[in-house]
Amino acid sequence: MMSCFCYYFVNSEYKPLKAVLLYKPTPAVESVNNPKNVLYLNKIDYRKINKEYRKIIETYRSFSIKVYFINAVDIDVRYKSCLYNMMYTRDLLFITPGGVIISKMASNLRRHEVKYAKKALIKIDIPVIMNIKNKGIFEGADALWVNEKLIMIGVGNRTNKEGFLQIRDELKNQGINCIQVPAPKNTQHLLGAVQFVDSDCALLRINLIDKRIVGILMENGIKFIELSEDKEVRKKQAMNVVAIAPRKIIMPSDCPETKKIYQSYGIKIAAEIQMNQLINGGGGLACATAILSRLP
Repeated sequence: MMSCFCYYFVNSEYKPLKAVLLYKPTPAVESVNNPKNVLYLNKIDYRKINKEYRKIIETYRSFSIKVYFINAVDIDVRYKSCLYNMMYTRDLLFITPGGVIISKMASNLRRHEVKYAKKALIKIDIPVIMNIKNKGIFEGADALWVNEKLIMIGVGNRTNKEGFLQIRDELKNQGINCIQVPAPKNTQHLLGAVQFVDSDCALLRINLIDKRIVGILMENGIKFIELSEDKEVRKKQAMNVVAIAPRKIIMPSDCPETKKIYQSYGIKIAAEIQMNQLINGGGGLACATAILSRLP
């Protein structure tokens, strides 16, 4: 019998997390000779990343967060390229109070991944309200909720102006305003340099973002925690976190200095997970977690 997820809703980056969409990597991730050919930073060890995913799934479930999956069995052999990067599910969609916007990936290597994300959503009865089309390009990790009526979208290498305009026009129908901002330098997506952990608090890689982003935060009464480009942030993805409730996050392990900074601002560390192999692929926990539902 088809499982039914009857309550989906997202209008923030920090409210209590109720459901996520993941994709568990297959042995294909370690089958490539040149990691850069599949957008990786370094080679991935399948056994180790499988262990990381078991911990990720166990951690979400320990907080009563429902975990759904994109099924690798569904993938057509013609589209084996999907097997390499589909674990970064945050890129594949963006959910709104009215339903899901399906991305259109910037890289040809990843172009077919969205059809399997869409298939997974249909199985759990989450409606798709929009597919990015024509010359539009959009990846879900470039869109962040500033507040319940405002979304910030980074335009750069992974999302273009046409993609932004399509989303802006669609979300007007829901009474939601979208603002275009420059995508951060030296990161793949806006999510890589801005993270909201409460209604009035954001984490910023301050040296990477455009001043307009700071202005938007200040205009909306959001204070920010500035993180410098140290080894923990650059190499260990210390800011690649998932908020599971206001000021309560899951973060990568082995980042003690960044952890101290978070705690000094009243942010509770709900769990720490080793993510070395995810990082080898060019992402982290936030990249690997498509948000399906948060409490309104």
